[in-house]
Amino acid sequence: MSPTQLNRRTLLGTATGAVVLGLSACGRAVPEHPTSPGSDTPSPSPTALAREWTQAPPTLVAVLTEVSLKADGSAPEVRTPRFATAPNLTQACEVIRNRILRGARWAGTEPVGVSAQLLAASQDVLGLVILATAGAESPTTACAVWYDARRRQSFASPALIGARKWGEFATACHAAAHEAGLDVEKVDAALIAKAAPYGNGPAMGFDSEGALLVRFPAGAVGDGVAQLVVDADAMLSDFGRLAKDASLTPSKFGGEPSVTITHYTPGPDRRGPAESPNGPSDGSGAEVSPAPGGTVRPSIVVGYDTLVERCAALTYDDGPGTRTGELLEILAGAKATATFFQLGTSIEARPDVTLAVARQGHEIGSHSSTHPDMARQSRARVEREVADNSALLEETTGFTPTLFRPPYGSHDSTVDEIVGAHGMSIVQWSVDTLDWKTRDTGSTVAKAVEEGQAFTEPIILMHDIHDSTIDAAADIIEQLRAKGVELVTVSELTLNTGGHLPGHAYCRGTGIQQQGFACKG
Repeated sequence: MSPTQLNRRTLLGTATGAVVLGLSACGRAVPEHPTSPGSDTPSPSPTALAREWTQAPPTLVAVLTEVSLKADGSAPEVRTPRFATAPNLTQACEVIRNRILRGARWAGTEPVGVSAQLLAASQDVLGLVILATAGAESPTTACAVWYDARRRQSFASPALIGARKWGEFATACHAAAHEAGLDVEKVDAALIAKAAPYGNGPAMGFDSEGALLVRFPAGAVGDGVAQLVVDADAMLSDFGRLAKDASLTPSKFGGEPSVTITHYTPGPDRRGPAESPNGPSDGSGAEVSPAPGGTVRPSIVVGYDTLVERCAALTYDDGPGTRTGELLEILAGAKATATFFQLGTSIEARPDVTLAVARQGHEIGSHSSTHPDMARQSRARVEREVADNSALLEETTGFTPTLFRPPYGSHDSTVDEIVGAHGMSIVQWSVDTLDWKTRDTGSTVAKAVEEGQAFTEPIILMHDIHDSTIDAAADIIEQLRAKGVELVTVSELTLNTGGHLPGHAYCRGTGIQQQGFACKG
């Protein structure tokens, strides 16, 4: 079954749940409810008084579809959008969805629901919020994503504010938080934190009157969700002004921007913090660090800035195997993640494990149906191997994969064309642990750690069908982290430097020039 086209409603009904509305001299006050204390009509709760983000009709975005994670018992729905002509935004939505699911697993809480709301649309802008909901409660976390079609890049909420204007914005939020009776120190700290769901950073969007709503996740600045309302017109970045217009007067988005802007050009190796177009900035171009209540705008990335933070992607092929469930427990205990390139015959043997991988927020890519050398097959065979496994993964998890790893790393222009036509990128590797050959835990650990911390943005190849590889997992995670390496999915590794494009091949993250066998980038 292919993803269904969204119907003529918003992706999610209006998301309430803000328990505090902050005010400031440059903010907008919420009028008092006309019902008197003695009236028979009950006064509204603070939630009912909360201002809401704009909602753009999904029908304006013809390239928009929706996928749903397959149900597992009574778990709530998990739904995220995909955008045919904006693969980077699709990637951002799935990265956020998976991080929400992992966070719930790590915390040992009940399964969360995930849904989305389209905030803004125009030729050059798409804005949306991914919402996490525990049980039947109102959303506890809102994760805003703003897509700049001119740059073909997704950004977190701070991108709406000009780097030179962040100090004014922080001051306005500080004043609004003080008037609202919020913990001002917590608000100051949350403003510069990683954007949710990676941290306590707020989601930002506009209301119907053009005010900027700054919404913090539950627990960030108080027990519940908290919201500030700020008149931020004088503080918006150039992109922020486009985003505001797309919120107040939404129009059609097709994928072809009004102009093309180069956001980032990969270099030969890791850049310094000041060279990242996504890093903390005060507009001066100097290397700076944000401080609570300060003038430095925090990072505008979704998740990790791999130009600054040392990251690596653990990947596992050929599974799910007999001990993949045990590997999931190891990852959960260590609060780590991986990308699994799964084989059709293995999925058919253990579909419940494949679904568990998806529901626990790890990334799943395709590894073909039967593991042939793809470059040696007929076009018809390649098409079957690609299409059949994508269909099997959709049947098993609820959605088709966006990543494909050819067996043996073997691909050619025909394979690239067919994989790309199915909306997938080709993912190779830069670190081969040779676990399939040595079947030795110590050797696998040594290879993964030594080369995983030596290479820039490495993709590490392993196989979750071998006992020795499962036995190596905990030590690999511990030792790489001890060397300052953050473990991420392949999509997290590439998202903030352009992302992976269908039909293209990658051996590392996209922050550097691609090197290695058949890695065209």
